[in-house]
Amino acid sequence: MASPTDPYPDLFEELAERRRRGERVVVATIVALHGSVPRQVGARMLVLADGSIRGTIGGGTREGEVIEAARRLHGKGGSRLLTLDFEGGLKGGRGPMCGGTMEVFMERVDPVRRVLIAGAGHVAYFLHRFLALLEFRTLILDHRPEFASAERFPNAELLIDGFDRGLDDLGLGAHDGIVIVTPEHGHDETVLLHALATEAGYVGMIGSKKKVAAILEHLRAQGIGEGQIGRIHSPIGLAIGAESPAEIALAIAAELVSVSKKAAC
Repeated sequence: MASPTDPYPDLFEELAERRRRGERVVVATIVALHGSVPRQVGARMLVLADGSIRGTIGGGTREGEVIEAARRLHGKGGSRLLTLDFEGGLKGGRGPMCGGTMEVFMERVDPVRRVLIAGAGHVAYFLHRFLALLEFRTLILDHRPEFASAERFPNAELLIDGFDRGLDDLGLGAHDGIVIVTPEHGHDETVLLHALATEAGYVGMIGSKKKVAAILEHLRAQGIGEGQIGRIHSPIGLAIGAESPAEIALAIAAELVSVSKKAAC
């Protein structure tokens, strides 16, 4: 059975840091108890994807049952209420002899979803607002500070840099997205190459069918395989007949939600 590296860490700080790093965590909290049990209501434990834990709800075989249940939640998501019996030993059977029962509420907490928007123009302006309502965290990449400003993108992380910037240092993972809406076709292709080098679960690029076809041919000429090209969502967004920047942003946001929901299944 896994053991905690520190039985009593700051679990909320640990949970926040794990989410920022793109990890799923199961939180187990004692919500009710009857009789004698090792911990009290409110005691918590985090169970990581590899089964290791932070904190404890009492140790022993019953804690092991929680860890096993948490492993299953890591796979399927959701929450459940688990009742643990600490009376088995007193009844002549195997198990603890504390003499009570404990109810543990378990919930999978998914990572913070991040979306890098390359380009700070009209579509990006509206997309940031939609994503904020959907509780995505946005990163805005553009070399123009007058566009990529805190006034236009409140609460976004602003990356005032060239579009040839590598994205690996951002740690984008399967739960994250990259939306490419730069002002020039050449910039789009540059960002796309960097995007395909990440593990982002969504890579979308705006453009007409002619433009997209030309860029994809350039990628093939550079040795990019069909598996990588198949990751690209372009034309970008769900097909809702979008025309205005706000409508295009809405279609992109909807596609991001659709992709993230499928990935969580």
